[in-house]
Amino acid sequence: MSIKKVELLAPAGDFVCFRAAVNAGADAVYLAGGQYGARAYASNFTVEELQKALRIAHLFGRKIYLTVNTLVKEQEFANLIPYIQPLYASGLDGVIIQDMGVLQCLRENFPKLELHASTQMTITGIYGAAYLKKLGVCRVVPARELSLDEIRDIKEKTGLEVECFVHGAMCYAYSGQCLFSSILGSRSGNRGRCAGPCRLPYTDNRGKKQYPLSLKDLYTLPMLPELIQAGVDSFKIEGRMKSPEYVAGVTAIYRKYLDLYLENPNKPYKVSTKDEQSLRGLYIRSDTCDGYYHKHNDKSMITLKEPGYSGSAQDVIDTVREKYLSQNILLPITGSAKIHVGEPAELTFSQGETSVLVKGDLVSPALNRPLTEEDILQKFSKLGDTSFALTKFTIDIDKESFLPVKALNELRRAACSELERQCCDRLKSTNKGQYRPEALRRSANVSKQETNLLCVLVATTEQLLVANSFCGIRRIYVDADLLLKETLPKNYFLPEKEYVLVLPYLFRKRSYSYRTIYKALIASGQFCGVMVRNFEELEWLDTIEYMGAVYADYTLYVWNNTALEFLSKQCAQVTLPLELNRKELEKLTASSNVGIVLYGFLPLMFSANCVKKTLEHCIKNNTDTDNRYHLMDRYQNDITIVQNCIHCYNILYNTVPLSLHKQLTQILQKNYQVLRLDFSIEDKRQTKAVIEYYLGQMTSPNTDKIAKFPFEEFTNGHYKRGVE
Repeated sequence: MSIKKVELLAPAGDFVCFRAAVNAGADAVYLAGGQYGARAYASNFTVEELQKALRIAHLFGRKIYLTVNTLVKEQEFANLIPYIQPLYASGLDGVIIQDMGVLQCLRENFPKLELHASTQMTITGIYGAAYLKKLGVCRVVPARELSLDEIRDIKEKTGLEVECFVHGAMCYAYSGQCLFSSILGSRSGNRGRCAGPCRLPYTDNRGKKQYPLSLKDLYTLPMLPELIQAGVDSFKIEGRMKSPEYVAGVTAIYRKYLDLYLENPNKPYKVSTKDEQSLRGLYIRSDTCDGYYHKHNDKSMITLKEPGYSGSAQDVIDTVREKYLSQNILLPITGSAKIHVGEPAELTFSQGETSVLVKGDLVSPALNRPLTEEDILQKFSKLGDTSFALTKFTIDIDKESFLPVKALNELRRAACSELERQCCDRLKSTNKGQYRPEALRRSANVSKQETNLLCVLVATTEQLLVANSFCGIRRIYVDADLLLKETLPKNYFLPEKEYVLVLPYLFRKRSYSYRTIYKALIASGQFCGVMVRNFEELEWLDTIEYMGAVYADYTLYVWNNTALEFLSKQCAQVTLPLELNRKELEKLTASSNVGIVLYGFLPLMFSANCVKKTLEHCIKNNTDTDNRYHLMDRYQNDITIVQNCIHCYNILYNTVPLSLHKQLTQILQKNYQVLRLDFSIEDKRQTKAVIEYYLGQMTSPNTDKIAKFPFEEFTNGHYKRGVE
């Protein structure tokens, strides 16, 4: 059986961790500079340190991927090109990206730079991967929730490189779609500042305090052959906040077992108890699991008990320090020297198939003591702080030669410098570069329409009926899953209204069975357009040659004008993000139609794991009475969790609704096309009261004289405060 070469990718939060990763056998290292990296609290690297790391990595035939995997605000965007330029010139191997504006900018300005789609992009299947391939992405880091089958599909059907996490801490939510930390305390996971609220205790329906949102650490060493056979190209270790001992120890053990399997795939594969215990001695959080590769969700993946680190075994730490941290690995080289009177001195250094010859000063006849072989070997063996170790050296010298010590040292330094340069260049010939971007077929040629149109998004039948009853509400966004659960009479769709079909927040392989129904609904004539919430759906609409209006929800992030303008070319309307404040929103100046959410219980996170299944049992249905669960936080706030059993994911909603009624005067002056009221967990009475209130406010904004806002408590979200 022929098995491909795979990459072992290690994390580095600082330079010591980088050397630890290289010493322990990582093929590549991912790290961040001082900006745009999704681990704001790691030490990270200066530009000079990054350039030094690139030189060392390339010397050893390793690669470095820079994490540019945060969402970038408009005011920060101008520094992106100057930030990348010196690293690109130094041979940066690739960047890991979340922001679509960043992707567009880097693709246009650094055409030979590999673009990798971060797991923060929430790619959950073949459609999203294919979409990014069209944009020039050559590698995708899919959502960690994907199964081996889904990963195999992405590899086989797109040909993209696939990078998957194999070890370390796991988020409870789909990465890139979690606002939990952001909404509660302004520390955004999309900016690398997550405060980890999923690691806190919550009280369940039975009054028991547990940790139902805290996942065990990922551990996949026993299943490496399965991952290789599924098409995984890069095996990623989590941990840019971890210690050098963790980085080196975990990398070394995964290196050992990848090599063992790749050397002889037919040999029985088994992890030794000793190595397993060594891994457990390296900062494991409570316990381990094998992630989502074999299961969609499961109680066994959750800690439930307090998820503190179990510490580390001192003997394991001592061994790692001695083996990988006490000294750096060196490249073995061989050399030869020719020193004859009247000729330039010659020194040759060779590393593998790379060989350099440098010539120095003319050799003089010795007036007193001539050079000996011992003298020459001593001078040329002093390789100092280089990454070379001389293992063999031959000398051709006559008996009357002389060269000053300074000349010998300069000859050695010149040979080392040239050998290092040529060794670093060896990696360039193996780089594939980007996939060539294709022209996207979809185009949104929609002229600017009326502004400040108050619209409603509904998730239940009673919300739809309430919205229908208001003549002041002309456009209604209807959750497509509502139409999968029940067949609504035709009179539920009124001829004087506009209806938009809203596709699910997550679109994975288990949802493909509904594609035929979605396509029929789109073709039914009942809907004036389709709202998408991820790149999967945007690409799927292209595959069915849908040419109608596409509306992008706020889950397709547009934090800067480059991203907004890019998405506006494909969508008739783009919804502004939830994490920018008023001043930041006003910096977005795209000419397309833009919408903003005025009201709604905001989804804090989406998860493949199911709280109700973890704490009670799987309900295996989606009725209005059974598909909700409640958790109480430390402050006695009630968090509503909705189980979407059609697509099998959970939505955790904020404890109070967003409402921007007190900012309505400012918002109306911006003349956005759509002002949206989002309904999710509200009942009929609450839905009616909110619509009535906002219709009244639209005529007399920023006053409470018409009616009192239906909820005693509400939040302005980030409209005033924003995120760091």
